[in-house]
Amino acid sequence: MTSRIYIFLFFILGAPLGVFAQMPNIDSLKNILPYSEAEERLTILNELSFHLREVKQQEAFDYALEAERLALSLNNKSEEAKAKENIGWVYYRRGQWQKTFDYSKEAYNLAIEGDDLQEAARVLNSMGALYYEQQNYPMAIVQFKKAYQISSKEKDLYTMIRSLNNVAFNFLQLEELDSTLNYAYKAIETNKDSASTYLLSYSNRLIGDVYLKKGELDSAERIYEHALESVEKQSITTFKVSLLYRLGNSYLQNGKPEQAKKVLLLAIDLASENGFLDELSKSHKYLAEYYRQKGDFKEAFNEQLLYIELYQTLENKSTKDRIALMQGMFQEDLDQSELDLMVAQYENQATTLAFNRRIVFLVSLGSLLILGLVIWLYFLNRNIQKSNSNLLLQQQQIHKQNEDLEAKSTQLQEINQTKNRLFSILGHDLKGPVGQVKSIVDLLVDGHLNQAEFDELIQNLKMDVDSVYFTLNNTLKWSVAQMEGFKLHKVYVNLSELVYSNVKLIKAQLSDKSLKVDISELPDELEIYADRDLIEVVIRNILNNAVKFSNPGDLIQVSAEINQSTITCSIKDQGIGMNDKQIKELLSDDNVITNSTLGTKKEKGTGLGLQICKEFTRMNGGELQIVSKKGEGTKVCVKIPTRNVLVSN
Repeated sequence: MTSRIYIFLFFILGAPLGVFAQMPNIDSLKNILPYSEAEERLTILNELSFHLREVKQQEAFDYALEAERLALSLNNKSEEAKAKENIGWVYYRRGQWQKTFDYSKEAYNLAIEGDDLQEAARVLNSMGALYYEQQNYPMAIVQFKKAYQISSKEKDLYTMIRSLNNVAFNFLQLEELDSTLNYAYKAIETNKDSASTYLLSYSNRLIGDVYLKKGELDSAERIYEHALESVEKQSITTFKVSLLYRLGNSYLQNGKPEQAKKVLLLAIDLASENGFLDELSKSHKYLAEYYRQKGDFKEAFNEQLLYIELYQTLENKSTKDRIALMQGMFQEDLDQSELDLMVAQYENQATTLAFNRRIVFLVSLGSLLILGLVIWLYFLNRNIQKSNSNLLLQQQQIHKQNEDLEAKSTQLQEINQTKNRLFSILGHDLKGPVGQVKSIVDLLVDGHLNQAEFDELIQNLKMDVDSVYFTLNNTLKWSVAQMEGFKLHKVYVNLSELVYSNVKLIKAQLSDKSLKVDISELPDELEIYADRDLIEVVIRNILNNAVKFSNPGDLIQVSAEINQSTITCSIKDQGIGMNDKQIKELLSDDNVITNSTLGTKKEKGTGLGLQICKEFTRMNGGELQIVSKKGEGTKVCVKIPTRNVLVSN
């Protein structure tokens, strides 16, 4: 047996876990074969072929051929792949590598087609062995790694360990020793779950080879000896011989010539008996080195001559087989490429012809469709023009109606908002004061009040009546201004007289809080052009707010500033002031009735005053401005555009 047969023994072998520990009962399988049919017979044939292909090649070959025929008739892709793998292996043993390649390739395709990934992984190991025979070690490693990935997914431990060992073996050929150790130790770690003695021995042999190449002879000897002890129990002669000549080599290098001679002679006997030519040549080579060290050059020459003769025989056959395999694989690829090219050219011509026919048909059909479409569009356009004219007229009418509806809707919303604001004021802010006046009048009429008590309440009564009057006046003025058809009546108004008359109206409130009003900076004869009633309401409300929010004893200043375009009347108090948020809310463009704030003596309000001031000022073409700071008072400015400003000397 040559070294190639030994290598392929490991690469191709795809037996289930524990195959070397416990071989199946071949006789039992043969006994039940005549009584089996269909799928059961197919499985038994493949099992017999697999387990006999190492020892009885022709018998295994016959079983595999029958399994192939039966698998084809049953359309069982997975079992057909196993049968072709066994046939390819037997061809490999016979040195027919091209047929090995062909059957292995077919087995792989069938395994993939039959979704038998476990079988596909085992066939990949076969393909890797063929690349090894070509000395294409990197490509062999690629095949073995693929086999490992597939078997890992399938949890096929035996194929996983085989693949890892094969990767390590090819890295050893490339002298990449660290990678060899890495994959060998990984195989040993994986082997813990399968307990395959043969695979473990193979992994250890790889580690021993690395130690031998590194010159760590003691470690190499221990590894080889341990592996030899394990393989003795398995009766695998080829593997045993490979360990013996390696151990003999390590003994020679480590200064143990007699131990080397003993194991080398044993290796020669076993190799000669079984026809293992590669192992026999290496054993003679190392035995020649033994005799050389001993000084027996005659025996050394004889052993070296035997080694050279065996090596040349093996090398010539190996070269011839390798060339045949390369030619076969190249021819396979060449034939396939030519076939693919012819098929592609034919398909391209057929596609082009079919495409041209479709183009002609589509152009003809398109022309007819376009002609029909043009005619249809002509009549459609006429109808659309008529319809568009009618629709345009209807759209104009609808648009006019929508505008009328929107105007009326807006008018109704404004009226409704005005009504709601008016009733809110009357309901909440007039009820209290009027109720209090009614209560006092009822007590007076019923005789429950004497003159002294009435005199005491008369001041409070007057304040309530003033409050009601002020609120009613504001409300009525504002309501009238909101009514449709309201017109401004602008006249020349003496601003100082207007301010003075309103100061007199609030004299009681000023006295109650001990407030003073300074109008010294207001020109006596300053006249403005505005609606008197509206401006009077504005001035009165601002003065009333100044009194309301001033602290007892404060000063209220009234002044006026004249420029080319406006007259600005300013009323400034020293009261509680406002923050920016309040000012922004009061001066917003929306008609918002804000919540009233109590004065410094808990005076109540309606929340309508400054809103009226803002609206009435704008109606007169002016602008309301507020400058205020919390705790430092407020300055309200009424800006009115000038027309004819008259100021006396």
